[in-house]
Amino acid sequence: MKKSRIAIVVCVVFGLVLCMSSYAMADKVGYVNLQRLVSESKMGKKASKDIQKLRKQKQKVVSAKLKEVNKLRDLINNKGDKMAAAEKRDVLENLQKAYKEYQRLVADAKDDIVRGDRKLVSTILEKANKILKKVAKKYKYTIIIKDPNAVGYLDPDVDITDKVIKELNKKK
Repeated sequence: MKKSRIAIVVCVVFGLVLCMSSYAMADKVGYVNLQRLVSESKMGKKASKDIQKLRKQKQKVVSAKLKEVNKLRDLINNKGDKMAAAEKRDVLENLQKAYKEYQRLVADAKDDIVRGDRKLVSTILEKANKILKKVAKKYKYTIIIKDPNAVGYLDPDVDITDKVIKELNKKK
């Protein structure tokens, strides 16, 4: 009985020593705001311009199809009563086809933009991760947190986002 108590006390003391030594090792903690990294770095700003360019291209195609749909709809609304049944049916079929194409174009454009955005962001984050490791070693950080929202509170002084952006901007 006495030996088991001693063993328990030794285990507890050993556990406390391990916890305290691992706590002492984590003496410098930093965090990076990934959203700021993407939006404020040169690479991120260029990617944002590329996404806007893609968005404008897609919008131009979608707008042209919408004009076609509106033109056919106006034709039916304004002259539908005066059209022959076969002609009206053909125009309605064309309107339905054009509207389906319009809906497909809108969905495809949205998917393309989201896919392009994700690709550009992942490329930036991949490059930023290498820079982050260099910054962590240079400034002797033991732990870098990428999601400050996962922790209840972080002192703004441990935010190294500006350092990482500065280094990322140096990279071509």
